[in-house]
Amino acid sequence: MSHLKKLSTFIMMIALLLVISCKSSEESKVTFPENDIPIGETSQEALKEFMEGLKLYDQGDFIKSRPHFRKAIELDPDFVSGHMYTAYTSNSVKDWSENRDKFLAMRDKANEAEIIMMDLIEADLDNDTAKELELSKALVEKYPNSARAMDNLAGYYVGMDEVEKAREHWMKAHELDQDFISVISSLGASYLFTSTKDFNKAEKYMQMVVDKLPESSQARIGLGDCYRAQGDLGKALASYKKAAELDTENEVAHSKAGHANTFMGNYELARQNFKDARKVSEFGTGSYNFEAYTYLYEGDYKKALAFLQEGAEMFDKMDIPESNKNGAKMGCARDCAMIAMHYGDADHLKELVAMMKPMSNQFSEEADDPITTLYQKANMHYWDAMASVTEGDYEAAAAKADMIKAAMETVNDPNKLRSYHRVHAFVNYKKGDYDKALEHMAELNEDNVYIKFWKAKAHKMKGNDEKSMELFKEIANNNFNSVAYALILNQAKEMTAAVN
Repeated sequence: MSHLKKLSTFIMMIALLLVISCKSSEESKVTFPENDIPIGETSQEALKEFMEGLKLYDQGDFIKSRPHFRKAIELDPDFVSGHMYTAYTSNSVKDWSENRDKFLAMRDKANEAEIIMMDLIEADLDNDTAKELELSKALVEKYPNSARAMDNLAGYYVGMDEVEKAREHWMKAHELDQDFISVISSLGASYLFTSTKDFNKAEKYMQMVVDKLPESSQARIGLGDCYRAQGDLGKALASYKKAAELDTENEVAHSKAGHANTFMGNYELARQNFKDARKVSEFGTGSYNFEAYTYLYEGDYKKALAFLQEGAEMFDKMDIPESNKNGAKMGCARDCAMIAMHYGDADHLKELVAMMKPMSNQFSEEADDPITTLYQKANMHYWDAMASVTEGDYEAAAAKADMIKAAMETVNDPNKLRSYHRVHAFVNYKKGDYDKALEHMAELNEDNVYIKFWKAKAHKMKGNDEKSMELFKEIANNNFNSVAYALILNQAKEMTAAVN
């Protein structure tokens, strides 16, 4: 009997182990959040990769999320949402168009939510903003407890320049899910970069992200941006350095440290930061332009031009995808064009515009999107017009501005004629009609620092010294990097110093 008792005990132990094993397996099973926009069925292995990618995506780390989405569709080629997010995290315009089309071709395998997301992309391609709004609202109605659906609707309002509506819907999304990082970051960024700005609110939301994700490099970057906006460059730099410590391969963390050092006047340190960013960038091209701007802040625009031109030549020889190569070269050419325009070098500007046209055509071809093609045509008309402005041929500039209006006629975008108004703003300023120039500037982005600079100059020419100085002070305290800001900061500081 003893051997039967032992056998019985052994069987009970095996059964217990099986129960524990099953329970452990259940506990380790990856599940998709109940209140999120539903995704289609897939394998556990693919879902695990997808969820890791989605977590990083929601934290704003698109580069690190991308390989997880790509691994998910490698594990399950029929995983529709995996293809959707692979498209969303594309690394070039060609990559986007190819991944987009693969996703759209999977309609017969898609669930209802995925079909709505496909319809949204197609509405965007068709330039049907009314359909986009209808679909975005339908997504919210179908999934009323989904913060992501509400976030999507907020994104529509951002695209239509309805800032307050976007903020209202982000707040609703936050109420639905207080741990959904994407909407907290979006609220912070909105108050930080878009008028009406509120740096205290921006810091509140960015600090909230840090509190929820203390080990997140992206969270520290957002908080650093708040400190920079408030003029505390030391705290901003410390936050960016912390971001780089948390993730040494985060290109943006190194680059943002470079921005802080730039505005602190530490140009050599800034250049090293930008080099560090470039070393870890995906294709070895990142932050090159920012390094060029350091020479503009030092007052040496010819050195900046030479640096950018060398960069374009270097990128052309690199063994990287043609679409990424073209994008990097376009960035250098565009910045060179901005510098040439600002310093009145019409001949060089015309050469640069001629260089940009085939790059623009390649961009349009790779996008395979009629609306992108129209924007690229309008953009090239804009640069042709600005070359005419720079050489003093205002009649030709106005005629080319009309070509912008014609190209954009069928586009549904409240801001589609900004480049048209920008041309006329400069034409009228150069002709001495400051009232007319300001009328056109009023149609432009009020947060654009370069336009703000010319508004300040126009008000000064009209004798509105108080308004002019108010704008120059805003410019001097901007602390966010761009080629335009690098061209005007020193002059803005000179204007404010002269009054003080």
